[in-house]
Amino acid sequence: MIRINKIKTLCIFLAVCCLCGVTTGCKQKPDENGSLKAEDGRSYGGTIIAKAGEQVHTAFFDMTVDSVRKSNTFQFEDGLYQADKGKTYLVVDLTLKNTYEKDLPMSITDFTLDYDGNKAEDALTGYGKADLNQDNFMENIFTLKKGESISKSVLFTVEDKDEYILCYSEYYEDKFEGDRFEIKMTPVTEAPATEAPATEEPGTETAQ
Repeated sequence: MIRINKIKTLCIFLAVCCLCGVTTGCKQKPDENGSLKAEDGRSYGGTIIAKAGEQVHTAFFDMTVDSVRKSNTFQFEDGLYQADKGKTYLVVDLTLKNTYEKDLPMSITDFTLDYDGNKAEDALTGYGKADLNQDNFMENIFTLKKGESISKSVLFTVEDKDEYILCYSEYYEDKFEGDRFEIKMTPVTEAPATEAPATEEPGTETAQ
């Protein structure tokens, strides 16, 4: 009688294990980044943290922050401008390589900036070629072709801090939200330009 009960218990245990394998009812253990796996294999819910100079692998492209620099002046199309008191011009140099199976429609607003003291509800976006008319800056809206690699810059006007975080979150065409990437950056301070700057700053923080 005891032996039969043990066999029944084992059968029930195996049945439960099989059920967990084909349904999402059993709790899934997140990986080291806090990521979980959807039924179709896509990763979601995690935060991948890296530093400038390190390559990160998103679901769509590889990304590297090549360099970061800040200055209290910046040469806009119509002249040299001085940042407002307590603010700075931050230039982030990025390399992106499309690793997806097709072309990627992208926007400069895909990349946001965060820093200590920034309000959680503010998504700070940068300025690109359409704003600055400078070829070394990223197009505001562009297509990163399959297999293509680009190295471009993004300008931010933000509070003057010692460290910033460049953020990117994965969004799929079907509105599935994947993982989030946070790249910590310590900028190099550049010497200000010697030309007399304009008295007013054309660019300010943008929040979306």
